[in-house]
Amino acid sequence: MTVDPHANSSPTGLEPITDPDSIRGREGIEFHDDSDVVPAEAVERLTDADDMAIVGVENNDGAVLLRRLTDTCSWKLPVITVGDAEEFATAIRDHVTETIDALELSGIEGVWRVAVESEDGERTAARAFVVFSGTLESDDLSVPEDGVTDAGWFDEIPENGSSLPGTDLFVD
Repeated sequence: MTVDPHANSSPTGLEPITDPDSIRGREGIEFHDDSDVVPAEAVERLTDADDMAIVGVENNDGAVLLRRLTDTCSWKLPVITVGDAEEFATAIRDHVTETIDALELSGIEGVWRVAVESEDGERTAARAFVVFSGTLESDDLSVPEDGVTDAGWFDEIPENGSSLPGTDLFVD
């Protein structure tokens, strides 16, 4: 999983990223490493978890796009899992375009890498979150029938909302 040195850009206009570690140290992109010691069951759950691409989208009034995929889902920034060798920017752009509205990515805002170790020190796992900024084609959120359950513009995370890594870059 690396950046393809022969590709100038992905369909999003950004350099393709299939491995978040490949952009570590790049000027203007903060890389956050968090680690914790957790019960072995938590390590096991994270072992099978894919990395994630997240996007923060602000409208002209400075409100942030939050969405719910299902009736039981919490309000949060648009997010999608990214499998091995899948391109992060393309994954989030395609997901938001299909479920809400056409998305244009502006840049990479940061990478959060969360690593966990079992209490006995025998098992480890890690997951990366690549956070982008972007704009929608329209501030009108008339989502497609087969899109998300609900989408809206928010000034803060609602009570039934959740914060993903990087949310604080867009919402106080």
